[in-house]
Amino acid sequence: MHEPDSSDKIKETVQVMKQKDPRKILIAGIGNKIMRDDGFGPRVIELLSSIELPGNIDLKDYGTSGIYAAFDLGDYNIAIFIDSMNIEGRSGELKIVEIDREKILGDDLRIAEFSLHEAGLEALLKLSKAIGTLPSRIILVGCIPKDISLSLELSEEVEQAAHDAVKIILDMIMNSR
Repeated sequence: MHEPDSSDKIKETVQVMKQKDPRKILIAGIGNKIMRDDGFGPRVIELLSSIELPGNIDLKDYGTSGIYAAFDLGDYNIAIFIDSMNIEGRSGELKIVEIDREKILGDDLRIAEFSLHEAGLEALLKLSKAIGTLPSRIILVGCIPKDISLSLELSEEVEQAAHDAVKIILDMIMNSR
């Protein structure tokens, strides 16, 4: 296992983020920790938990019960979901998808095509929109798994991707101010 990255770049990014930022941001991990690379989302939350983040950023590990996030989303301007993605590509490859709020209740929302928790994430967003808790910005940070067999350890590729995702998420938040 890698230790959380404590590079000067991450420390500098966090310091800039701690400046007054009125946005409330949820970073939500989704995944099953006992299914090897499906634990990508919870692992990223674990790594982010070791960093002192500003008070406007909340970290939550929803595990395989992401649907419950629908009731929390109303408190946030931005929601960043972290999950494994069932798409073609190289194991450990990261994908960033900005989800169009206008397509959430329509037939154009195609989360089911790439999320390992297709019913959960898609249902969560549709429920959130229906009950009026949908944030103004929704982002999915996904990782292509190598192995989703029974295990508590991520594959080497996905573990590295979890560390890379931490940097990407922090940069994304800082650069979208």
